[in-house]
Amino acid sequence: MVSNQNQKIGVIGAGAWGTALSNILAKNHNIVLWAKEKKVCENINKHSENKRFLPKIKLSKKIKCTTEMKDICNCDILFLVIPVQYLSGELNKLKNSLNTKTIFVCCSKGLEMSSLKLPSQIVSSIFPKNKIAVISGPNFAAEIAKGLPAATVVASKNDEVSEKIAKLIKSPTLRPYLSNDIIGSQIAGALKNIYAIASGIVVGKKYGENAVASIISRSFAEITTVAKSMDAKKSTLAGLSGMGDLFLTCSSKESRNFSLGIDLAKGKTLNQIIQKKFSIAEGAFTVRALKKLADKEKLNLPINDAVYRVLYRKKNIDSAIQELLNRPITKE
Repeated sequence: MVSNQNQKIGVIGAGAWGTALSNILAKNHNIVLWAKEKKVCENINKHSENKRFLPKIKLSKKIKCTTEMKDICNCDILFLVIPVQYLSGELNKLKNSLNTKTIFVCCSKGLEMSSLKLPSQIVSSIFPKNKIAVISGPNFAAEIAKGLPAATVVASKNDEVSEKIAKLIKSPTLRPYLSNDIIGSQIAGALKNIYAIASGIVVGKKYGENAVASIISRSFAEITTVAKSMDAKKSTLAGLSGMGDLFLTCSSKESRNFSLGIDLAKGKTLNQIIQKKFSIAEGAFTVRALKKLADKEKLNLPINDAVYRVLYRKKNIDSAIQELLNRPITKE
C-alpha cells in the first residue's frame, strides 16, 4: 500500500458531508474535491467556504476543488460522497481511468432504485478488483465541521484498509471504530432515512412521545428484518452505524428526512417540498427501492409500506397511521 505521507486523496461530492470530510482529511493531506456545481467550486477555491452546502465553515487551503473528473483519476483513495442514485453514473465515467489499487470509501447512504444495491455493492460491480471501505454512523456534517464530538464506524472486509481509513479521518473530536461487516454497516444508514420520514410525520402530527418511541422501535425491527435477509451481523445493528444513526436521524430537525416528514404532516405534497429545496431527502428515493426489495424478498415492512403509500399513492396520513395501529396483533 501507498505510504501515508505520499497518498493522493480525492473526494467525489461537495455537499455538506463531502466538504466536512475534506476539511478533516486536509489537516494532514492535500485534497482534490470534485463538485458538480461550478459556483460551489469557485466559492471553495476563492473563499475557502462552501456557501451553498456548508456555510460559515472555514475550509483548509489544502482543499482544491474541481468540476473535472479527470483531476481525481490519479488518486490512491477516493471518498464517494454523492447521492446513491447518481453513484453508478459517475463511477462509470471513471471505469477505464482508475488503477485497481485505488481504495474506494463509501460515505453515501441509500439503496439504488434500479439495482437495489448498497453503495459498496455498486462500487464492486464496476470495480471488482478494488478494495472498499464504508464510513457510517450518527454524523451530521455541520456538527463535525464545527468540531463537535462524534463517533463513526469504518468498515471493510480488509482490516488493513479499515485501519488505514480510520487513521485518515481520526481527529481530536471524531473517533472512528472498526468493523468487518461492510453490509451491516450500510443497511441502517440506508434505511433510517425512510424511518426518519415516518418519525417526522408522527412529530408533525403531534401524536406524542409514546408514538415517537414506538415508531423508532418498530422501525429498528424492520431494519433488522432487512439486515437478516442480507446476512448482516445483528451486533452491527446495535452499534453506531445501526441504532445510533437511526436514533439521530429520527429525532432531529437537522435531518432532511425528518423535516420532510414534518412538512408532509402539515399537508404539503412531496413535489411542493422538493421544489423548495436544493438538497433532496434520500429517503424519498430509498422508500421506493425498499418497497421493491420487500416485494421481491417477501419481507413484511408495514412502516415502509405506509411511508411509500403516503409519498407516492396519495394515502391520507391519518388513515395510514390508523391502519398501522389496527393491524392484527402479533408477537414482537
